[in-house]
Amino acid sequence: MLPIIISLAVFVCLLSFWIRWRKRQMSIFQRNGIPGPKPNFITGNAMEYNKKRNKCFNEWIEKYGDVFGFFFGGKPWIVCSDLELIKQIQIKDFKNFMNRDLLLPDGGIPHNLMFKALTVQHDEDWKNTRSIVRTSFSTAKLKMMSPLMSNPIKIFLRKVEKQGKSPFDIADFYKNLTFDIICRAAFGIQTNVQNKETSIFIQSIYSLLDVDSADLLSILSICFPEIEPIPTFLRKIVDRMKYVINYPSAKLAFETCEQIVFSRKISDYHPPDLLQIMIDATDETDGIIKKLSTDSIVANSILFMITGYDTTSTMLAWCTHYLVKHPEKQERVRQEVNENIENDHEIEYADLSKLKYLDQIISETLRLRPLSPITVNRICSEDFHYKNITIPKGVTVMIPVPNLLKDCKYWKEPENFNPDRFSSKNAGLIDPSIYQPFGFGPRSCIGMRMAQTVMKLTLASLVRSYKLEPCGSSEAEEEFSLFITRLKNGVIVKATAISS
Repeated sequence: MLPIIISLAVFVCLLSFWIRWRKRQMSIFQRNGIPGPKPNFITGNAMEYNKKRNKCFNEWIEKYGDVFGFFFGGKPWIVCSDLELIKQIQIKDFKNFMNRDLLLPDGGIPHNLMFKALTVQHDEDWKNTRSIVRTSFSTAKLKMMSPLMSNPIKIFLRKVEKQGKSPFDIADFYKNLTFDIICRAAFGIQTNVQNKETSIFIQSIYSLLDVDSADLLSILSICFPEIEPIPTFLRKIVDRMKYVINYPSAKLAFETCEQIVFSRKISDYHPPDLLQIMIDATDETDGIIKKLSTDSIVANSILFMITGYDTTSTMLAWCTHYLVKHPEKQERVRQEVNENIENDHEIEYADLSKLKYLDQIISETLRLRPLSPITVNRICSEDFHYKNITIPKGVTVMIPVPNLLKDCKYWKEPENFNPDRFSSKNAGLIDPSIYQPFGFGPRSCIGMRMAQTVMKLTLASLVRSYKLEPCGSSEAEEEFSLFITRLKNGVIVKATAISS
């Protein structure tokens, strides 16, 4: 009986200690002069955020001002729409705000190699990897990779042609196209996913793309970060069990990619894809030449597949939604393509710089439909004082980009689709700390130009060959995930071939 009483007493003491610690943790903003909504003891303010999303931040900004705090589960986050502080965080005092918070320690991918991926890395590890990887996305390298995008786009156009005048969901086509392009550009793998062919490896990659932050273990990580690394460890155990029974898993995806990298390193086959570029990439600092390790190459190749797939295909769908909704703008893009590129000439990377209005279309789409507000964030490394507040060490500061991009203080009629905002006449007037769909400063999205290249090549090729018309409602119904806003019912269109 005595051991039971002692165990119960220890449990009660530990529980009391945890409750006191949790209460103190959830008063961190009050102690540092930062206003904000009152958090729930277990979930913080996450439930209210999940329910309202961007509207939630609009309400909080109106109520608490340009700098306030909220709790994403058990994690304290500060929302900052103060432009002066944004510039200090992302540029001037970047060294104190170098790292990102991905909510889950491994970014939701249950494999040890993910800690070698650029977005997950911190401090000097991130700095060293970034200095090498950035060379993979130079103009010269993108020009080398762009021919790899040509064949998947041709397959995509043939799929569109087969629809005849029947309505179809082009958003679904974009998902397969983007996956095809990224597999070829990242690993030199020809998947044939656009014709619905699959394999256990492709299914494993898809399983990484469909990481669900709403599963029980992820919820535990977010609501109770103090119990890490237990949930992260359990996610890896679950993934290993999937691997053992030959079910799509992160372990299978990473092992296959490791084999691809090893085979490429010992072969004489060197295609101009991202994998080969990273294998060859070097950075020289202080006379020391640095190269990426095999683990880092694998992790970052998979990272680019994961981050590039959903964002690029979704942005293509949104662009098409606006082109269909505004046929006069679609026609203007078509005329621009025809005026600058000969009809029998395949659109190439060098042609994209001529397509100014198409670039404006994409820029305005990114303004209206950016990524989730939690995407652009920075972790405070040391206590940071600003005016009458203190940002505590370890707290994540988030830039509410969607709110800035629709703020009437900075944009005239912000809800309207107006690509002329980004004309050569107006573009120079736009503050990059306000318009940052890919982030701002040294830790902005390294794959931005590659994503834009895929979008421009695809849209230019599509609009040149087909007139797109809406089928059904032209109004967009949004579907929110943790990191991106999708079109809930896709983009249903009819494509009419344009005769030469």
